[in-house]
Amino acid sequence: MGQSYTVQDCAYAVIKDDQGRVAVAKTPKGVVLIGGGVEPGESERDALHREAYEESGYRVRILSRIGFASQYINNPGKGRYRLKRATFFQCEMVECLGPPLEDDHELIWLSYDDAHSQLIRLFHQWALEVVGKG
Repeated sequence: MGQSYTVQDCAYAVIKDDQGRVAVAKTPKGVVLIGGGVEPGESERDALHREAYEESGYRVRILSRIGFASQYINNPGKGRYRLKRATFFQCEMVECLGPPLEDDHELIWLSYDDAHSQLIRLFHQWALEVVGKG
C-alpha cells in the first residue's frame, strides 16, 4: 500500500534585482523562494502578496506567470507527506511595508549561482532556471 499525500497549493516568486541577485528566504530548513501555501478562498496571486509581506516585509508586483510545477515533500519524522502544487511568478519588490511577520524567515539576496545551489526545493530551482541569469 502506498503513502497518502496531502495536496497543498502554493505560490512562489522569483525576484531579481538590477544586479541579477535573487531574493530568497533563509529559514531553519534552508533557503527557499519567497512564497508559500494558498489559504482557502485565496487566489494564487493573493497568496503570493500575503506570503511576500509575511516573509520579507515587502509588497511585490507580479510581472508574469512563469509556470506550474509540483514536488512531493516528505517529512517522516513529523508524519507529514505533501504534494506541493505551485504556481511560480516573476516579481519585483515595490516597497518595504515593515519588518517581516515570520521571525524564522530572513530575506537575503544571493547571486544566481548561489541561489540555485542553495535552494532546497528542486521545483524552486526549476523556476529560477526558467527565468535565467539575465
